Amino acid sequence: MNEAMALLLLVGGVLLLLGAPIWATIGLASASYIWVQGFPTNLIVQRMFNNMDSFLLLAVPMFMLAGEVMNTSGLTARLLDLAHVLLRRLRAGLAMANLGTNMMMAGISGSALADASALTALMKPKMVEQGYRASFVAALTAAGSIVAPIIPPSITFILFSVLADVSVIDLFMAGILPGVVIVVFQMFTVNILSRRGRIPAHDAAPALKTGVALRRAIPVLILPIIIVGGIRGGVFTPIEGAAVALAYALALAVLMRRIRADQLLHLSWDVAKGMGEILLMIGSASLLAWVIVAEQIPAGVASTMLSVTSDPLMLLIIINVLLLLVGMVLDNFAAMVIFVPILMPVVQQYGIDPVHFGVIVNVNLMIGSITPPVGLSLFVTSRVAGVSFESSVKEILPFIAASLLALGVITYVPALSLAIPGLLK
Repeated sequence: MNEAMALLLLVGGVLLLLGAPIWATIGLASASYIWVQGFPTNLIVQRMFNNMDSFLLLAVPMFMLAGEVMNTSGLTARLLDLAHVLLRRLRAGLAMANLGTNMMMAGISGSALADASALTALMKPKMVEQGYRASFVAALTAAGSIVAPIIPPSITFILFSVLADVSVIDLFMAGILPGVVIVVFQMFTVNILSRRGRIPAHDAAPALKTGVALRRAIPVLILPIIIVGGIRGGVFTPIEGAAVALAYALALAVLMRRIRADQLLHLSWDVAKGMGEILLMIGSASLLAWVIVAEQIPAGVASTMLSVTSDPLMLLIIINVLLLLVGMVLDNFAAMVIFVPILMPVVQQYGIDPVHFGVIVNVNLMIGSITPPVGLSLFVTSRVAGVSFESSVKEILPFIAASLLALGVITYVPALSLAIPGLLK
């Protein structure tokens, strides 16, 4: 290892120990490498701006704000009513409705944390009243929320598209069936838990009539149809689709008088801060990616992988384990911007479809987001539900197992990811 790389690792390690934001850790560590190597310092700014200068990233804050408006205005509660009406006759009907609502909400915001926190607040009173443990509500909602960035529209797929130069439309279409597969596996888990007496088998929660629930939910359900159908049909680009989604969400909230001007201002400020952090992450990752290429790390990783195995299936096992471990401790944005530039050249050498790989990366990192020791989504739902993180960890283990089984199916049945993009070409 040369002196510049040693300094990069030292600076990065110290900053992590000091609790610095991940974007600052990556950016300053990479900048120290460039400084020691004697490259012009303006290279730092140029490389950081390189990936941030992407027109596609304009879609991210608009999708984020659209989801926040729908959650804050209470419109997502209508999805819960519909899911409860449709699923209440199944065993553990309220738990099934929780997962069904998560799947429908995924087509609106593309943000796991936003959906998880909003739905936990909605579901906890209803489910606790019917005999569910609050810790179970937190765990179930966190587990169901992992499909939010997988089913389109997806903020993380937009980021992957920028980092890997892959069609975002293909990625959106590729996430539909894998997202459904994950929800189905989790629903089977709920059914098993109810049969074993660990959660109520039936509930008596009052439900709206089917026609009423459907009529109330239709305006909300139209939104993902407009987004996905419009983008796939060529009516508008992903960026224009994000603008349409935001305009539609605002129009609904205002016409139904479910949002105030001060709330909208607060949400806009939160989204702006979040987008600022995302851009800083992308900029610092772009700088790190340049360092990685300069050090010929992708070639080294590829040669190491080839020496270990020449089987693409075995390679995917190694990558799955790596990304799951990374997802346990890093935010999915941070993990993606660090590892996608390293792994993309490797999977291309093995002939793995980049769209399929994008789905695998996303699913791995989202499962990691509900897995201890960090489990950010689980931490958020535990806090909203007012229970300890430790108690929620015990409840979520069966759902982590179910999600891992779904990941195995998604990994080794590429058709689940590639069928819809292939049909629509």
